Amino acid sequence: MSIFRLDAAEYGSIDARYIQSVDLTITNTGGEDFDVLIHGYHPHGVYYVGLVHAAAGATVTVPDITNQNITFSLLLVTNINYTYSTQITVHAKNQGQLVAVFSKSDFYTIE
Repeated sequence: MSIFRLDAAEYGSIDARYIQSVDLTITNTGGEDFDVLIHGYHPHGVYYVGLVHAAAGATVTVPDITNQNITFSLLLVTNINYTYSTQITVHAKNQGQLVAVFSKSDFYTIE
């Protein structure tokens, strides 16, 4: 299993005050299918749970994961034991307008 975590906090390097929702894009650049469990956490608990399948060579988009401008963490857990074939892009939006783009390099990763 590989784990990815993106944290946003008020006044942090990723400032949650300006992020109302995110669009999450996962690309599988490898030759093996995998699944991704997605959890969104904020100070009041879990605000989003989803499960997506990423076929080999495919891209999956999960639109409008809403966090309402408060501190949040996105946790992605795959059922493969390496991270090199998982590419992640997060488009952060405020009132529907793009305010930032984050990539896999912005996530904490654990293999």
